[in-house]
Amino acid sequence: MPDIHSNKFDDATQIKLLILREYLKKWLPVFLKRKIKFWKEITIYDFFAGEGFDTQNNPGSPIIILNELEIYQDDIKNEDINLKVILNDFDSSKTFKLKSRINFEKYNFEIEILNEDFTKLFYNIYPEIIQKSKKNLPRFMFIDQYGVKYVTKDIFTKIAELERTDFLFFISSDFVKRFSELAEFKQYIQIQKKEFNEKKPYQCHRVVFEYFKNMIPNGKELYLAPFSLQKENSKNVYGLIFGSHNPLGIEKFLKLAWKLDGNAGEANFNIDDAILEGHTFDMFNSDIRAKKLQLFEKELKLQIEQGEIITLKEVYLFTFNYGCLPKHANVVLEELAKRNFISRDLKLVSSNIHKLDKNITLK
Repeated sequence: MPDIHSNKFDDATQIKLLILREYLKKWLPVFLKRKIKFWKEITIYDFFAGEGFDTQNNPGSPIIILNELEIYQDDIKNEDINLKVILNDFDSSKTFKLKSRINFEKYNFEIEILNEDFTKLFYNIYPEIIQKSKKNLPRFMFIDQYGVKYVTKDIFTKIAELERTDFLFFISSDFVKRFSELAEFKQYIQIQKKEFNEKKPYQCHRVVFEYFKNMIPNGKELYLAPFSLQKENSKNVYGLIFGSHNPLGIEKFLKLAWKLDGNAGEANFNIDDAILEGHTFDMFNSDIRAKKLQLFEKELKLQIEQGEIITLKEVYLFTFNYGCLPKHANVVLEELAKRNFISRDLKLVSSNIHKLDKNITLK
């Protein structure tokens, strides 16, 4: 993989960093501005931090994290919160540059810079992390790996066990598609080549996403969402996978994703062959929206009609798992209410699904 810090960040990298920044803006107030706090310790990890800036002085992930935290310094002090930021990179030359670019005295929280291999570091600190997880201490993990080899099945499964942990990791999905049959590649990710043959090439990140989604332990409340990235003038597709154990986390991420991609909420390109701005006409389908929304409405309607989904909260959780928003579900609910298939008196919502009474039924 090329060193992203050796040049100006490309357009896909800038979107990746924008997603990190904007999600932190949504995540931090939940834990630092809440009136009643049940924790006094918060940890943020950037496991592939790099040197902090590109050649044009655009901030990388560690600087973005510190800049967003700086806004809450008074809250951290007043609430006596033990906030710690761990910035790691295996390349010692990068961590040396990063240290020189951070004014440590400027911040009233702990910043630890490490120079370790991710896998060794993760396994070394995991016993302590899992103990703190039992105390429901909030944490956010950003894993901007090069390639595909670090977020293995075992590491993903371990992260999935961590309560009150949101995470965002990068993966080169195009590499998986191209090299999935190689024996040395299968030790990291085991996806058969035929899985990709059934998809269009630019949808390869969806295949990788489903691979990780299928790893979620049965009964585990963990919500995942993908975001595919394609560099300008390139056919290669990379991507982010976001995870949260709370409906509020996935709700915030999906709102951000749909703001960036109004057609499917999951890419910086036209991933679904959406019929944009009426320039294309399909004589067999008058619905000009993205295929994802059409399939979502069809599946949600079927689930409700067959009695698989019986409560309002189940509707919205299904919606999040499909990568859609409450407003998309409400279109289906309004149609079913007009047909008197569900109650006309349902109070539809647009946010804060985590607070919704799980006992509100559709009929």
